[in-house]
Amino acid sequence: MRLLKIKFLGLAFLISTISFAQLPSKVLVGYWENWGNLRLKDVDDRYNVLCLSFLEADKTYPATPFDNIVSDLEFVPSNNTTLKADIPIVQSEGKKVLISIGGGNGSFRLNNTTDKTTFVTKVKDFIIEYGVDGIDIDLEQKTYVCATSNSAAKINTPTDVHITNLIDGIKEIMVWYQNKYSKKMILTMAPETAYVNGGLSNWTVTNSCGGHYLAIIEQLRDEIDLLMVQLYNSGSILDLNGTEQFESSVDFVLSATEAIIKGFTAKGGLGTYSGLPEEKVVVGLTTCASDQAVRTRSEIVSIMNYLLGVGSKPGSYTLRDSYPNLKGLMTWSINTDARMSSMNSCNPSVSYDFAQAFEDVFGTIDNSIQTLKIESLKVYPNPTTGILTINSEDLIGENFTLTDLNGKIVFSFKATEKLTKIDLSNYSNGFYTLKSKNNLTKVIIR
Repeated sequence: MRLLKIKFLGLAFLISTISFAQLPSKVLVGYWENWGNLRLKDVDDRYNVLCLSFLEADKTYPATPFDNIVSDLEFVPSNNTTLKADIPIVQSEGKKVLISIGGGNGSFRLNNTTDKTTFVTKVKDFIIEYGVDGIDIDLEQKTYVCATSNSAAKINTPTDVHITNLIDGIKEIMVWYQNKYSKKMILTMAPETAYVNGGLSNWTVTNSCGGHYLAIIEQLRDEIDLLMVQLYNSGSILDLNGTEQFESSVDFVLSATEAIIKGFTAKGGLGTYSGLPEEKVVVGLTTCASDQAVRTRSEIVSIMNYLLGVGSKPGSYTLRDSYPNLKGLMTWSINTDARMSSMNSCNPSVSYDFAQAFEDVFGTIDNSIQTLKIESLKVYPNPTTGILTINSEDLIGENFTLTDLNGKIVFSFKATEKLTKIDLSNYSNGFYTLKSKNNLTKVIIR
């Protein structure tokens, strides 16, 4: 104990104040149809992240032949004037407005550096014109998601030109946004299930480029604020136990969400997806009444309560852990939840029933941005040549990440004891950042 006390006296207890990713504590994300007649300012207040749908490369329906090109990216709302007037109104209420890029008909490929430059330029121009808070990447369909081969879609070392150009282009936009607006741009993604959870299936990887989106997520894991996989329009998936789950069941949502958080080794030699912190994960569901994956309000509440660790198991799938910091819910679409969809068969019987399910789970959310104090973690010895001890007495149950200077997560764990020891002897010498939810410190490995 004396040795521990001396070591702690040598620590610098740095306290700094920062503003986290500009998002409310819990989010209800909704996609707003730009071709509809629901004004943005009239959306139910429980929706606090509004995705404008879509900045797209093809507005025809259906989108065939599959020849979309990025130079055709456009956003054509039914009333441009009222939308531009509404955006600052909802932003003043603490809501965040994003532009969703792609969609079911409007996705595209970045086949060369010219395409990447066009993508970056068009997104910048949109942000400047509309004053949105960030972007949502929603590339869909095999034509616009798949790499040229499984080997080109390796999670940690992708070489596919489209994937690498997309990653680099997003990073370029984020640097530009930070420099121009002096804050982090919000980045969200809403991939289809096959290209994420499909990485667990040999058949899906072989036949439908399953898991090809994982490289994008992995390479942008530190930039991503919200990942909200579309848990609908999917077909079946495999869970972490290798059991097939069908999208009509509650087990589909539970198992898919857990895999997204926990991570897994993908099939077909794609590599290891290391998962995302639960604070970045949003459960994406449909509100279309005619969709077989639609959930009742009571089902949504029971699914979310079990995931959060405050409810009983609603199906057969047993979670390996609970996820009390899960960020929230997402739906396609706000218009459908409001019973104002252009597809009458989608409109539910009760308006804003999905928004009510969100409130049933999370209560009333204050949309104001919180400025949080980040305190230094207590670690020793620092610098270290091997075993690092962390005082985790007040942080039991929290997730920790160790990142290198490039922002790459090289190690992660959950604290279960008062003192946590980690072996860093196999890591390269240099500077690293050790972080939990509200605590961080620099670690030097020698």
